[in-house]
Amino acid sequence: MTHSCSREHDRELERHTINGDVDVYDNLRDLYVGRLVNIHAQGLMVVGDVAMEEDRIYTLDLHVPEPVNGQMVIQLGVDCLWTRDADLSGKHWTGFSIIDVSPQSSESIRTLVNMLGESL
Repeated sequence: MTHSCSREHDRELERHTINGDVDVYDNLRDLYVGRLVNIHAQGLMVVGDVAMEEDRIYTLDLHVPEPVNGQMVIQLGVDCLWTRDADLSGKHWTGFSIIDVSPQSSESIRTLVNMLGESL
């Protein structure tokens, strides 16, 4: 599959806007990255003050406002696909592909979407 086909496929996946405060942290640097904007089974988008690097692998912790399947933190391995400046205030939009997720975290994403999500 070519890169352009992959992008077309990604757009076919149903994304869910998150209507709640889900804070996102870079696990390895123990650094607040921003807030979860939307998520689907294979990716997510974050907006925040930290500029992430494209084509870099991260371990992200999603800190949820209430327990999801007994977890307060959902951990994901991700690849940073793109970054964009959001505005002049220094905010950044960042898109990630989920490349490593435990079965429990995968189920927690589905539960999170059911609790706080809204289809785009």
